[in-house]
Order: sequence, then C-alpha cells, then structure tokens
Amino acid sequence: MLQQWFGIPGQLPAALAHWALLILAAAPLAGYADTDPARLMRADKLLTFTQAHDGWIATGINVKPGEDITLFGDGNINMGLPAPLSPNAYLWYRVGADGRAQNPATDTFTFRAKQSGELYIGLRPIGLYWHDQRGTFPADYAGVPDYPLQASVRVVVWRSQAEQALADLATRDDNAAYHRALHHLTTAPQLPDGFSYLWNLGRGEVFAAFAEAGRSGIRTLPRKAAGIVKKPLDIPLTEDTRISFDWLYHNLPAQGPEDEAQFHDYMSIALEFDNGQDITWLWSKHLAAGHTFTCPLPWWDQRETHIVLQQGEEQLGSWHSHSRPVAADYRRAVGGGLPTRIVGVWFINAGLFGGPGGEAVFTNAVITGDGHQHHVFSPPAVATTGGRH
Repeated sequence: MLQQWFGIPGQLPAALAHWALLILAAAPLAGYADTDPARLMRADKLLTFTQAHDGWIATGINVKPGEDITLFGDGNINMGLPAPLSPNAYLWYRVGADGRAQNPATDTFTFRAKQSGELYIGLRPIGLYWHDQRGTFPADYAGVPDYPLQASVRVVVWRSQAEQALADLATRDDNAAYHRALHHLTTAPQLPDGFSYLWNLGRGEVFAAFAEAGRSGIRTLPRKAAGIVKKPLDIPLTEDTRISFDWLYHNLPAQGPEDEAQFHDYMSIALEFDNGQDITWLWSKHLAAGHTFTCPLPWWDQRETHIVLQQGEEQLGSWHSHSRPVAADYRRAVGGGLPTRIVGVWFINAGLFGGPGGEAVFTNAVITGDGHQHHVFSPPAVATTGGRH
C-alpha cells in the first residue's frame, strides 16, 4: 500500500494506495527521424515498460568501450505523490548482465560506455533500493503490485561522438529532445572536488559547485528531483568534535511539516558515521528550531535523523553561520552508544514531494577535533560546467 510504503496519511485516494500508476504526460517520441539516420546512429531502438515488474529489459544492443549512448526517456509517472515522477527518477541502465547499475542524471542523458556488453534498461519503483551494484531487486520488490504503467526510453548508439552528432541533428531538426541532449552535454553542472552522488539513491543533477566572493562550497539547484552527494571522510568522533558551516537559503520548498513524508522536501548538510547512522541539519519552513525527528521515509527511518537549526522565512536571503557539537547532537537526537568515526559529509536536496525547487548555498564547512581542522571544500575556484558522465 502506498500509504504504508511512504508513511503518507490515509487521505490519499484509494486508487493511489494500491499503487495505480497513471501517465500524466506521455507524448509519443515523434520527429526523431534524421534524413540519413544510419550516417549518425549505429543503433536506434525504442523500449516500452507496461508493468512495474518489467524489471530489466535486454535491448539486444551490444556496445563497446568508448561508444556514446543517448537515452531519451519519456513518460511522467504518477505514483501517488503530490508530483509525478520524471524518467530519471525510475529508469536505470547497465552494460552487461553483471555491469554496475546507474540511473540517467536527466530524462535525456548521454554516457560513454566503459566496457563491452549488452545494454540493459530497467525500471525501479520509487522507495526501493538495489540489493547489489548490478541492480538486483530487494526482497520487498515482490510485494510491489504489478500495476500497469506506460513509459518508454529510446536508445541511440552514435557512430561518432554524441556531441558532434547531436550538434549536426540540432541544426537540421527542430525536435526538442535533440536540443535537450546537446544542451545537457555542454552545460552539465559539476560538483566540488571529492564529491559524488550516492550511487544507490541515483543521480539527479541537483547540485553544482559554488565559488563566489571568496567562498567555495556547493549550491542546490531548484529541480523536481532528489539527490545526495557525499565526500568520504575518516575522522575520529570525540567529545570535542564540531562541524561549522555557513548557509544561505533563498527559499524553503516544503508545503507542510517536513517530518511528514508527503512534505519531505528540504536541503541540508549531514554527517555519516561508521555505524550506518547519519545526522542532517536543516532550515525548516514549518518546524521549530531545536526540533529533532527521524526521517519519515521507509528505509531511511532506520538510519537518518534530522535536527532543525532555523525556522520560518523571515531571514531567507542572508548568510547564517552555525557550529554544532557533533557528539552532543548525536546523543540528543539519535541516542544510544556513540559511533567512533565520521565516514562522510553529505549534502541533501530533496524535491520530489510537490514543493517548488529549493535553492540554498553551503560554504566554509569545517570539521574540528582530534587536534585538526578538516576543510570540506577546496579553496575558492571558478566553478565550471560541461563534461560527460
């Protein structure tokens, strides 16, 4: 049941509680034909998904290292959340039956093959996480009803570099998908040094490096998507360990209390510990400063705790500085025995639950303790764009 899966109150329509996914917008992939497609495309195939249990589909296309592949996802799926899900939220791909599962960072996405093998495309319902890196569905996948749906992805393997082929097509074809694919290749946001998206949650391109006025850090991008980026750390957690940072929030996206699943849109900074727990500090639109709560989403409710540092909209648009005693915050919010090490710093941008995209900037993050200072970000540098994933 959708309410039990997401912890959303029972006022949602009964049909949504039974995982009845509807396509709110699924326009046909028309207008893609080039005057001489064979000149640009080595392979071109359209795959469709009609059931939640379609799982992984073999494309019949074998790719080689160095080949560029573009995925054109289509179909916004309504899973009973306040906003429908776009293709990058549920589509995954891998090269080879045992290849590493990855999601497209955007609905129209280009990647370069790093190994040989058959290309597979998969559909993963929201709320599920892979059992392993090859994309094995977890045990609770069997409990997802085989509801009907309608989604598709067009797979194109280019004969030359994708940017060159797409630029050629964009000059002679007014189809928006080609233009989106080219735009993404040339303007994809870059992360600060040392950061990458949490693999199992997937990429959403909801962050970009920030460098301005002597500050270096990270900013959240206002998109209807979600993502967490992590920088690995290995720092002892002691009684005097502190994390200090500056943040500037431009807006707060949540449409209701963030400790309720259907309103869980927010931006935050977090620390991950060696016992699998994490603490995340946020500015809340609806919850009082000092309030702590366990994440309201399944799976996350076993490992993530939130601490509200500021509340309301009056001071938006200004910089604010915070310094937190990590051990004391852990005891108060999580309880139990203290972990022994900090193994990662995270930034979280959650925008799947209907609110407008959130915008915030985090800078000057420093972890002190054990007689050392650990700077999260490199010294200020000009942020760049572009590049292939």
